Amino acid sequence: MEAQNAARRYGIRSIPTITFLSKDGGLIAESIGFLPPEPFASVMEGALQAEAAFQEKLAKLKEMPDDVKLNGEVALTYLERMQLEKAIPYSEKTLKGDADNTTGLLPNLHTALGAAYGMTPDEDENAEAYRDKAVTHFRTVIDSYPESDVYEPAQFYLGVVYAIQEKYDKSIEVLEKLVQHATDDNIRMAAEAQLEQVRDLSQHSD
Repeated sequence: MEAQNAARRYGIRSIPTITFLSKDGGLIAESIGFLPPEPFASVMEGALQAEAAFQEKLAKLKEMPDDVKLNGEVALTYLERMQLEKAIPYSEKTLKGDADNTTGLLPNLHTALGAAYGMTPDEDENAEAYRDKAVTHFRTVIDSYPESDVYEPAQFYLGVVYAIQEKYDKSIEVLEKLVQHATDDNIRMAAEAQLEQVRDLSQHSD
């Protein structure tokens, strides 16, 4: 059971998968499949360097706790490490302190927060409220940052979250628009596949 919980927690879907975790349980890096010693050593060294750089950033933030950009960077790292609760206070500081997006981090931060909230397991008592938050974050990117690199991913994730919420009409609407206008071929193909699944779910829910 403990192994299953860990696999679910870190999104492990294949064996062997070796994860590199921080002391507080954050996912620093992972190696999927068998690797010979030399490539594996390179992955391990990268994980050590990433952790050292993050600890240095945290130390710097203690000296400058109101630095908006540092708060945003720390929040994004925690989100990458699947540590939503740790990311929230730093995210809030950045969102409140950088209304004009002078750091350039807000589109990515909103998208990462949306993804983290949207992936909340069904059994979590906060799942419904968190998915509503995910929708708000993705809508913010779509409405406020149409020129950002995450504009199309935010639309895709919004369609997915609507489907999870069983709001199939809204999901279909978002995904159909994305299929028609996406400039990224990978996003368009993912949206087409997701759209087909949502239409099927919608038909079976009637």
